[in-house]
Amino acid sequence: MSASFHAIPEAEVDRLRELAHIGASWAAAALAQLTGRTILKRVPIVHGPERFRRRGQWDTGVFCEMEGEVSGLVVIFLSAATRDAVVSLLCGDAAAPAEVRASALSEFGNILASQTVSAIADTVGGRILPGLPDLVLDEAEAVLESRMRPRNAPPRPLYIESELFDRSGEFRALHVVLPDVDKIDPGVL
Repeated sequence: MSASFHAIPEAEVDRLRELAHIGASWAAAALAQLTGRTILKRVPIVHGPERFRRRGQWDTGVFCEMEGEVSGLVVIFLSAATRDAVVSLLCGDAAAPAEVRASALSEFGNILASQTVSAIADTVGGRILPGLPDLVLDEAEAVLESRMRPRNAPPRPLYIESELFDRSGEFRALHVVLPDVDKIDPGVL
């Protein structure tokens, strides 16, 4: 990794990747319980903000800040098809009223993000609290890009992603952790 990628030691990047992986594992377990499906996950990939690219497939996102021993942002992205499948699963009908759909999606994302935060807190042996879920129904990737900009001052933010999915492809989520690397006590890692 080049120096422009991040300003923290390689060992800390590896530890943050491992924390994101543990968080994604807990989120995958929650997704499996909610859907009654086996959920697989990809190994986390670490990027710097300059490598972030919009893919156009993650329409909906639930954003949750985390504060404490490790602070930052957890985002659960859903494709349009997964968003509709989640609404049908939780509401019994994808055509539920808009406020019911929004509430179900917010709670769904909150469950997965809270599992991530709990996993990281348990692993570091510290206190980390999730913020309230912020649902973005359209253009969620653009919203993440704009939220990354204030975090773009040195040290540059890390963007750690891992895809969660079932074998049929009905349920697909992108699990993202953006730790505030400048606020992490190296003793925690």
